[in-house]
Amino acid sequence: MKVPLYIIVDVSGSMNEMGKIHLQRNLCRYAAQLRLIDQEKYSGSDIRFYQWAQNVSEVALQSDGDIPALNAEGSSNLCDLSDFLSQHLNDAGSARTLILSDGNFPNSNIVSFQNQLNTFSDLIIRTVAVGADADLLKLKKISTNNTVYLSENIASSIDSTIFGSDEPLTAPVSTAGILESAPAETEEQEEDWDA
Repeated sequence: MKVPLYIIVDVSGSMNEMGKIHLQRNLCRYAAQLRLIDQEKYSGSDIRFYQWAQNVSEVALQSDGDIPALNAEGSSNLCDLSDFLSQHLNDAGSARTLILSDGNFPNSNIVSFQNQLNTFSDLIIRTVAVGADADLLKLKKISTNNTVYLSENIASSIDSTIFGSDEPLTAPVSTAGILESAPAETEEQEEDWDA
């Protein structure tokens, strides 16, 4: 049995701004349709959707399999998210979690959330920054490999969460660095065609 993928959608009040709540719904629609997009790769995937503000609750899909309209209100609470993850880790033994958020939560909760995460051995959390005003630093801090994906990279974030490990990603070498390390070309004397 495959480990379920929990996609947790931040539905706090800040998600009402700049159409973020609608973007999240579309990101969830993409995830819900993965099995149709690539049946071989995602056939056994168990993808579950949850909404998170003051508490975490499951999102019931509509009869046609679509994601229902999401309502944003209140504030997101990392302690409740931590409790949710703890409960599901105890039930399944491991958890793969993708959090869609703008990172608008109190700094004071991040340290206790990180301390709680350190007690879980088989937990992978990836974060997707939703909205132009997303706080990438906060989202990076709650990701177990210190990586934040932009919303247009939803496919990569899902693959990393389902199939990836928690090794920190390293930035690729810059093109300038590659050019500096390339062997110098030797110049050959040009033939004088006019001679």
